[in-house]
Amino acid sequence: QGNFMDLADFPRLNELNLLETEVSGDIRDIGERDFLALETLTLPKGVYGGRGHEFQHISDVPGVMNALYSLKKQRGLKDWYGELSADSPDWYGLDDDFAEYYSESGLPSPPLHVCLVAAGSRVGYRWETIDGDHPCKVNWLDPEPHRES
Repeated sequence: QGNFMDLADFPRLNELNLLETEVSGDIRDIGERDFLALETLTLPKGVYGGRGHEFQHISDVPGVMNALYSLKKQRGLKDWYGELSADSPDWYGLDDDFAEYYSESGLPSPPLHVCLVAAGSRVGYRWETIDGDHPCKVNWLDPEPHRES
């Protein structure tokens, strides 16, 4: 329990895995001077923006992704994903009858999961189906490199 940011001042902390804990907090609160030696960060979904976090609105995702982008570029971040909450007004999942039909017909489920994407030095995010077989367009968080580089 407690806020994960209470650990931000430990100068030699290079790995922080709180996945199986009930800590709280907001990943957007991490500043440039927090967790200075941190190389690996894994936060539970109870942290706003933690791994597996359930977003209430699609519009909440870009702000979290910008924070994650900064963390990934500065300190490294692995295996992050999030999803749209079934309680969200933006959720457009399938009821049980249609889910069975989609499953039997081989049609993809709606893209309600969001993940980080890396291509070379570029980082972005995209929505995709739970199995990852049907991704949407990547939203790049950094500019396209110059053709000369």
